[in-house]
Amino acid sequence: MIKSKVQILLFFFSVLFQLNQVIGQIRVDEEPKLYYWEQIHRQKKLKDAQDFRDVFHKDKFLLGKKRISGNISYNTGRVMVVDGAGVHNYYRNALAFYTRIRFFEEFSLNTIFYKDFNPKAATRWISDYSYAIGRYNWRPNKFNFGYENYINNKYTDDFKTFKEKFLEGYYFLSYNQSLSENLTNKIKLDSTTNVKLTYFTRYSIRYRDENEVVHGTFFNGKPTIGASMRFTIFRDIYIEGAVYGYFNPKIQKQPWDPDYTYGFGYFNWRSFRCSLTYGNWAVNHFSWNKTTYPKYGFLDGNFRFVVNFIW
Repeated sequence: MIKSKVQILLFFFSVLFQLNQVIGQIRVDEEPKLYYWEQIHRQKKLKDAQDFRDVFHKDKFLLGKKRISGNISYNTGRVMVVDGAGVHNYYRNALAFYTRIRFFEEFSLNTIFYKDFNPKAATRWISDYSYAIGRYNWRPNKFNFGYENYINNKYTDDFKTFKEKFLEGYYFLSYNQSLSENLTNKIKLDSTTNVKLTYFTRYSIRYRDENEVVHGTFFNGKPTIGASMRFTIFRDIYIEGAVYGYFNPKIQKQPWDPDYTYGFGYFNWRSFRCSLTYGNWAVNHFSWNKTTYPKYGFLDGNFRFVVNFIW
């Protein structure tokens, strides 16, 4: 009898220990407590910081949530101004403040505000600010869509002008695609090597010509199609380009609308990292197309020094 009771107790405790082991393997993914974060995971050097939570060692005010990101950049380049007196070349000196506020999944509100220090370096394709809202998912085989407004918005615009220019922005739909893993492995030089293809279409309800006359209606606006490629070669050094097509170029295509764009540089998306980039996103025309800016070239692109941040 005693032996059987001992066997029962041994069986009971063996089962209890096994259950305890199983319970101990359950993980609850919670954010670290404030004391734990400040005392255990404090980053000592800025180069090791991933966001502002690492800098301030605080776990509040949405710090470390990666809901807010952006950059501060210095922008320069030649600006070609054409008027009745001829062609004048100025050089732009501007600070830009870019902010991305992600409010749901990959949906975000993006804004860029410029502070130009040379008011003479102003053309139809240079704005004081721009804004966009939509889904921006960088992953391959994903659709993105939304509204973007990069036209020449000015701080001096009144509300009526703002509403008119809002209709001149465009609604877009795009699709991301990457090379297959086999092809990527053949050209890969390091972990950053990547080729990203994007196909897109855009539609503006209204559009403005070179004489500032507004055209278009809801069903008779300005559609555009195009495709772009970005090739990150190694160590975040990249080259990129895009081509554009217009359904009615004789009427809808303006002198500053490009046939193609291009850029290159070094871009590190991580927080508190510096980057150097170049982009030429306007006016470029194929040789067989008429252009109002025959001397527009490489120097008229935008050279940028960028510092990223993640809140």
